[in-house]
Amino acid sequence: MIEGGHNSDARYSTTLGLAGHVCSLRTDSVRLMEITGAFFPFNQDREASAPRAAITLLTGCRRGSSIGCCTFPIFRGRNEFVHADYGREGSVWFDLKAREVAGVLSEGIIADVEYLRRAVLAVIAGVLAPSLGVIVLHAGCVVRDGRAILLAAHSGEGKSTLSLALALRGWSLLSDEWTFVSAATNGLSVWGMQTSVKLMPDASLYFPLLTTLSPTISLNEELSFEIDPWILFGVNRAIDATPLGIIFLKRAQDSGEHICHASQFGAEETMKTLLEEIEEQPEAIADQNRTRQLLMQQLCRLPALKVSFSGNPAVVAADLDKILTEQLCV
Repeated sequence: MIEGGHNSDARYSTTLGLAGHVCSLRTDSVRLMEITGAFFPFNQDREASAPRAAITLLTGCRRGSSIGCCTFPIFRGRNEFVHADYGREGSVWFDLKAREVAGVLSEGIIADVEYLRRAVLAVIAGVLAPSLGVIVLHAGCVVRDGRAILLAAHSGEGKSTLSLALALRGWSLLSDEWTFVSAATNGLSVWGMQTSVKLMPDASLYFPLLTTLSPTISLNEELSFEIDPWILFGVNRAIDATPLGIIFLKRAQDSGEHICHASQFGAEETMKTLLEEIEEQPEAIADQNRTRQLLMQQLCRLPALKVSFSGNPAVVAADLDKILTEQLCV
């Protein structure tokens, strides 16, 4: 499966953790092993010892030291097989039924750590996770005292902004965009990834630290700030937690007024809304699909609220913090 390399070249190995599941990594690059190991932290106290998935990543010097105009990969798939094509910079192949990943990456990609995390390692996590029976939710997540609140919304509704605003009020930030849900001994666990937070240019109106930076063209060709909130803002980071409830965010029509209104959201509405954002998986991993269905049923039994909001994110976050404390964190 690997172009330009062989498994015998992968002389370095380590153990990875992906949403509570153990994976093995083999590579020919110490640097790639270090970055990947930090992205997929392995918690020996929380995770079983037998690897459930195998990842092999080799380096290929098909380009110089820059990734140039390389963007997110082009995906192709058939049944259990998925190919993420990065052009001359490399490619990654997935066999979802066998839970095997194999790829070759240019030195340029490996040198750009942020790109490697967001465009390669996050892609591996997102594509591989369902074959492990893990749900990948389009939702932010904040944590307090080991208990997590999911912030679900369509793109552009303000998940990242409000996740960061809540983190600045003392919550730990687990994720601003994608959250992984897996089975735990006593129910469910949620997990995040070590990726940057993307904020729209107008976020500088509300977060003064952003005025020291300049927005850039992101990998999906949007003008935005892509920042490490744990370093720039000094917020606390959470890796995993127990989900306590779900907030469905809906930005109200901007009237110049501050709005933060919460209403109850039933289990059927929760299921329907979450399923709209979850990709259908191939029949080849049907057993894992059934596992994910059971997880989804558990998830939809959690307390859920719909919150309509507008106005300054810091003010909305203050009201939302109160709502969470009084209605969910009890």
